[in-house]
Amino acid sequence: MSEASKNPPRAHVLVVEDSSVFREMQGLLLHQAGYAVSGHEHPQTALAAARERKYELVIIDYELPEMNGQQFMHELRKILPEIAVIFVSGSLTLELAIKLSREGVAGIFNKPANPKTLLEKINETLSRTGSREAALPGKGSGAPVPDARRGAAPAAPVGPAAGELAYTPRFFPGQCEAFREFTHRLWKVRDFRSALLLQGGPGTPFELIARDLAAISVFREGPVMVCPAAKFETRHLIEVLAPTLLSQDAGTLIVTGVESLSPDQQAVLQTLTSSRDVFLPFARRFRLVLAAACHLSELADAGTFDETLFYKVSSLAVDVPSLRELRGDILLHTRQLLDQFSAAAKSAKSPALSPTAAAWLEEQEWPGNYADLSRTLQLALDAKPGAELGVPALEAALQKVLGDPGRTSVAPAPAPIVRAPVPVEETPPPFSMRATPIVAVKPVTEPSTPAPVPAAAPKVATAPNRPSGLTGRSVFRTVAGAYDFSKRLAESLSVAEAASAP
Repeated sequence: MSEASKNPPRAHVLVVEDSSVFREMQGLLLHQAGYAVSGHEHPQTALAAARERKYELVIIDYELPEMNGQQFMHELRKILPEIAVIFVSGSLTLELAIKLSREGVAGIFNKPANPKTLLEKINETLSRTGSREAALPGKGSGAPVPDARRGAAPAAPVGPAAGELAYTPRFFPGQCEAFREFTHRLWKVRDFRSALLLQGGPGTPFELIARDLAAISVFREGPVMVCPAAKFETRHLIEVLAPTLLSQDAGTLIVTGVESLSPDQQAVLQTLTSSRDVFLPFARRFRLVLAAACHLSELADAGTFDETLFYKVSSLAVDVPSLRELRGDILLHTRQLLDQFSAAAKSAKSPALSPTAAAWLEEQEWPGNYADLSRTLQLALDAKPGAELGVPALEAALQKVLGDPGRTSVAPAPAPIVRAPVPVEETPPPFSMRATPIVAVKPVTEPSTPAPVPAAAPKVATAPNRPSGLTGRSVFRTVAGAYDFSKRLAESLSVAEAASAP
């Protein structure tokens, strides 16, 4: 028995590259990974080869003789409609990359492509399309990235000691007990590839926390990209992701203001978390960190946040302590902020705090968290520059912050999600007892329940009372009364029984 029959190729890959150097490099990489490779310089010979046998994936350079890579892709798809396509080229503009991504291209790389990243995308693409056993083991999207794929970056410590900080934060420091516990929660989820949801009050420094998290994770090799809710749309995301991830092996994308996403933006987030459609070519290995200035379960109950999306993005959720809970670190944050403001103003020395001013800062409630503290210190410095800040200057500054009409203590809620009602006649009951047409049934309501909402209005769910014994919070999922399975099951059974009654 020949060696080839003992070890059949994982998949057949077509390589179309006019440079003999790059063509041989890609062929060697794929051969070593167990793939059968057919390399071609001219598009016409590659099309002829595609007529002779089936290929599962093609790697295309954009600049080719006789036709460009996009034209070749269209011709090849006439022969092999299901073939997966990856572009590796040195002449792709951002506009062209966006256009190719919308045509279902599985991957887009700048030349020269990182061999590990290219092979990872090939394995992932063939696994997703079901081409034999092309994926390497352990490639689940929710699993941590293996150590072997971390490149030359230094390995992170094995684990933090109990009672100490899990890591040394750079952007958002702290030392108090509540902060130490918070660092341990983040440490446990630092390397997971699934989306991480950070939830806290308005004014929470989500971006600073996410940057510290990226620095201790396997994604630290790549850039940290930030996209606010106001710019959360497909084209802007691609513009943010493409220039960096086309040439980087990893990265972190932070989306702030998730609680204010409109229904259309929530649909974009659904696409992004699924790594499909136009984002797929750019989603090789980047961590998605979502930041919400409230608990999304409350918005899901109110009908302003898609319930399915909520359960998807909240499977890995961490609550951020408020500044009141981190009261022991307020002076630490104050010193860091004063140093930053002084450096920005090119001052020779940061102002000091009087003992009474330090005590006053620790006593405040800070309803707007870190943002209110930062703004108060900045206004106090602007109003009374000098060697020391006292209580009067800080009190006056805080009053301005709290009285600012542009300041909102609660993030504005998006419009309710309204879906077209599904005709009851087309939906069979869960436990049908007869084959007669189904008619609409009036919902069962208790005497104290108000009149049912019309069918065209969004459904507003009421959060059930939590059992008194369930008071703990999970590291991976926040405790919320957004879903009462027993209640919804009982309602479904009631409707089913009424529909099947004679």
